[in-house]
Amino acid sequence: MTRPSGFPALSIAPAALADKLHAALPHWAMGLEEPGLARHLAATACGAADPDIVACGAGLALWSWQRAPLDAARAALLAGPLAASPSGRMAAVLAPLLSGGPDPAELGLLLSEGRAGDILRILLPRLRDARSALAWLAPAWDGLTRQPTADLALAALDACPWPRLLGGGAACLRARLLAELLVLHAAPAEALTALDALDAADPEGVFAAWAAYLRAELLLRLGEAEAGTVLLAGCFKALPWHTHLGLKLHGLLHPRPEARLEAASRAVILVYSWNKAELTRQTLASLARTDMGGARVLALDNGSADGTGEAMEASAGLFAPGALRVIRLPVNVGAPAARNWLIAQPEVQAAEFAVFLDDDVVLPERWLSRLLGELQANPSAGAAGCRIVSATPPQCLQSADYQLFAPSGREATIRGLPEHVNVFDNCAGALDFGLYSYARPAVHVSGCCHALRVDALRDLGGFDIRFSPTQFDDLDRDLRSAAAGRPAVYAGDVAVAHVQHSSLAKAKGPAAMGQVFGNKIKLEGRHGREEMDAVFRAGLAALWADLRDKWRDMPGG
Repeated sequence: MTRPSGFPALSIAPAALADKLHAALPHWAMGLEEPGLARHLAATACGAADPDIVACGAGLALWSWQRAPLDAARAALLAGPLAASPSGRMAAVLAPLLSGGPDPAELGLLLSEGRAGDILRILLPRLRDARSALAWLAPAWDGLTRQPTADLALAALDACPWPRLLGGGAACLRARLLAELLVLHAAPAEALTALDALDAADPEGVFAAWAAYLRAELLLRLGEAEAGTVLLAGCFKALPWHTHLGLKLHGLLHPRPEARLEAASRAVILVYSWNKAELTRQTLASLARTDMGGARVLALDNGSADGTGEAMEASAGLFAPGALRVIRLPVNVGAPAARNWLIAQPEVQAAEFAVFLDDDVVLPERWLSRLLGELQANPSAGAAGCRIVSATPPQCLQSADYQLFAPSGREATIRGLPEHVNVFDNCAGALDFGLYSYARPAVHVSGCCHALRVDALRDLGGFDIRFSPTQFDDLDRDLRSAAAGRPAVYAGDVAVAHVQHSSLAKAKGPAAMGQVFGNKIKLEGRHGREEMDAVFRAGLAALWADLRDKWRDMPGG
C-alpha cells in the first residue's frame, strides 16, 4: 500500500519512532482510538518542534477524522497542517454543515430505546431538508449504526439530499458511510463490494487509509489470512505511528501462544449465578462446545429461586462424567463472597489456574488454551483476560485492555473524594472494527472472563467482600495484584460475547447508583495515591517495552 493521500511521510524506522514518541508523548502507547485521548495526542503532537512528532500528530488527526467524518471536533483538527489535503478540504466543507443540530444526548436516548417509528418521524423530515440534514445526521449516525439491523441507517442515508449538500463530494461521503454500515451489518463479501464502490467514488483518497484497513480486516474475517496480513502490513508501513495497527499486525506475523491440552487439566472453570436459569444453561452449553481439555467446572447457585440450580445440574450431561460439580447456597451471598467460596473449593486449591466466567457469555472454541497460553508466556502475570463484545449485532466492544492514568487527586465523581484510581477504558464502548484484537500487558482485564493464577490468589487474597453485592471487586483484585508486581495480560484476539451489559451500565435508580458510588468510595479508600502512581508508572513502562520489542520485529523495524 502506498502512503495514503494527505498522510505525512516518515523516514524513521518504527522502533526509533517509538523512542521519540515515548519521550515526547508517553501516553501514546496507551491507545489511539479513544476520541478524547486521540484528540489530545494529535493536537499536542502537531504543536511539537520535532518534525517526526508533528507528522505523527497530523497523521493521527487525519486517521481519526477518517474514522468518524461527521465528528466536528475531529474535523477541526484538520484545519492546521492538513487543511490543504483532500481530507482537510472535505472536512472544511463539512464543518459548517455539522452545527445547529439536536441535543446529542436526547437523540441518543431515543436511539438507544430503539423506537423505530419515533426515530423515523422525528429524524427523516430534518434529513430531507438540505439546511439541517448533516446537522441531524451527525449526532444520529453512531446510534443508527448500532441498531439491530441496517434498515434505519439506510433510510437515513436515502433521505439526505446529497448533491445539494456537498456537490461533487456527496457520492464520496455517502459511499464512506454506507461502507461502514455494511461492515457492521452485512456479510464480509458484501461489505468488500461496498469498499470497491467507495474506492470508485473517492479518486482523491479522502478516506483511503480507513478503507484500506477495513479491507484488510474483512479479508481476515473471510479466512484469507495471507492477503489480509499483507494489506495490514501496508497500512502499518504507511502509518508506522499507529499503536493498534502495529500490535494487531505483530500478532498476525507472530501468533500468540496456546497452551497444550494438558495445561487445561490444571485449570478449574468457575461459574456463579443468581436467578438466571436460562442464561446459565446457555453459558454452560456454550462452554461444553469449546475445547476445554481436561478442565473441571464448578457451578455455584447463589441462592436462586428460579431453577438456576436445577439448570446447572441438568447441564452435567453436556460434559465428561464428573467434570461438572454444582454447589447450591441457600441465600445470595453476593459476587465477591461467591467467588471466594469457589476459590476455597479443594479442586481449585489443588489447581494452577482458576478461570472465572460470567453466567451470560458465548465462548469461542479455543478461548481457554489462549488465556492459559498467555499466562504461561508471562510468568509474572497474575491474570489473563480477553476482548468482551456484545452478543448481538452489530458487534460493540464492552471492554478491552484497561490501563491506568496517573492519579489526578481531583474530585471528579464525588464531592470531597480525591480520586486516585483513574482507569483508562480505551475502547469506551466503541463499535468493534477489529482494532483491539492484539495481546499486550494490562493493569486490569474484564472479570467477565478471566484466568487467575491460584498461587497469586493465595499470596494476595481473593475478592474483597466489602464490595458486595457487586461492582469493582474484580478491579480491586487486579489493582492489588498489579501493585504487588503481578499485573494482567490482555489477549484481545479472543472475543467473548457478553449477553448483558455490565452492572454499572444497568444501574438505574437511586439505590442502584448509590451502591455503585458507595463501592467507588471504598475503592478509593483501598488504594492510595502513591500506590496507584507506582502502578501507573509500571504499567506505562510495560506498554512501551512491549511496543518497542514488537516494533523491532516488524519488517523495516
